[in-house]
Amino acid sequence: MRGRAFRRKAHAPVMATPRPSTDLVEAVRHYVHFDNLAESLTKQVSNARTLRSEYETKVLTLLDTSGMRNAVLQINGATLQRSSKSKSTDLSWSFLEENLHAYFKSKAKSDETVAIMEFIQQRRGAKTVEFLKKTSAEATGKKTPGAQ
Repeated sequence: MRGRAFRRKAHAPVMATPRPSTDLVEAVRHYVHFDNLAESLTKQVSNARTLRSEYETKVLTLLDTSGMRNAVLQINGATLQRSSKSKSTDLSWSFLEENLHAYFKSKAKSDETVAIMEFIQQRRGAKTVEFLKKTSAEATGKKTPGAQ
């Protein structure tokens, strides 16, 4: 191989990737653990509330059909009895707008709904907060280190 000049390709200097501190690694592990725990508990609570509601309906129906509408039940140190409560509907932008229109119409006044809605929405505050966004590895197409 005489006569040929071999040149080495110039490479950019390889910079060592900084290693995260053990505090950071530990904090991330704890965050992921408690995030997964919170997600799991949220699902369990949702399922428990759904089942509780189904059994509540069943108990109330059975009390009615048994002629015990106003019965007081004692079980495991608790007392259960039929009760009722009034629950307000949620206050939404559309509800507010519809009812402002109705108000101005009922008073035979000029409708200022649009101006009022714009005024309120402009004065409505917003707060920006930072958070950790978790995306599954499958969704990003990336493998997590150590995963096979």
